[in-house]
Amino acid sequence: MQVDSADFETIATPLPTDWVMRVVIRGSGLVFGATPMLARVGSQAVQGLMPTLAEGVVLGFLTAVPDDGDELRIGYANGEDLASTGVTYSAPDA
Repeated sequence: MQVDSADFETIATPLPTDWVMRVVIRGSGLVFGATPMLARVGSQAVQGLMPTLAEGVVLGFLTAVPDDGDELRIGYANGEDLASTGVTYSAPDA
């Protein structure tokens, strides 16, 4: 599994959830199967992970804005540690 990039998008329109940010993850080998995919940004779990219609693109949500430098880690719920991706969150310039 290889993560090439991730976009962190603030959700402007209130949702009936506590999600405040959408995470769009792009890469290869991102497979959804019997073992659930997991991701974290810093210490925060990415919720609602789901494949999109675009190949190699996964969508998820955060309940809080990450801290600058928080790394996206990804893997599967098979007991192994989540893999480092080298992709980090950086707050947009004001």
